[in-house]
Amino acid sequence: MSNPKAFVSYSWDDAPHKERVATLATELRGDGIETMLDQWHAIPGDQLPAFMEKEIRENDYVLITCTPNYKLKTDERKGGVGYEGDIMTAEVHTQGNHRKFIPILAKGSWAESAPSWLKGKYYVDLRTAERRSQNYSDLTATLLDTRAAAPPVGPATKVPFPRPLLRLSPDE
Repeated sequence: MSNPKAFVSYSWDDAPHKERVATLATELRGDGIETMLDQWHAIPGDQLPAFMEKEIRENDYVLITCTPNYKLKTDERKGGVGYEGDIMTAEVHTQGNHRKFIPILAKGSWAESAPSWLKGKYYVDLRTAERRSQNYSDLTATLLDTRAAAPPVGPATKVPFPRPLLRLSPDE
């Protein structure tokens, strides 16, 4: 079995945010997920639109790092994040592969950080160290396909249908 591949989509909010994204990607790589990140895989001279298209289309998963700035850029279709949003929504629409796109709440509330097309999705909350310790395993179990399966369904049993007591008249 080969390692799953994931591309991290995020906005360049500020240097600390870029560092947190790189830390997450490093941790995922250490846990067996081949994580693609522009900070490591795009170099001067690369065509960034081509890089984004390739990574979104060729990876098993796209981890969408949601922040208020990410939402703004995606919803207004600005910059690289806006372009990635176009590619992702088109792929969901044409391929129907919703589970490929996993939202990660990195900053702010879900309402202020989630692009409109992600609003109804199950997301992973990694905003704080406490939430990260609680929810990171949910992300890795999904990416590694190790989530707990539902227990098997047992055989059907015949339960007699209770018959109501028939009364012919009120005084019987």
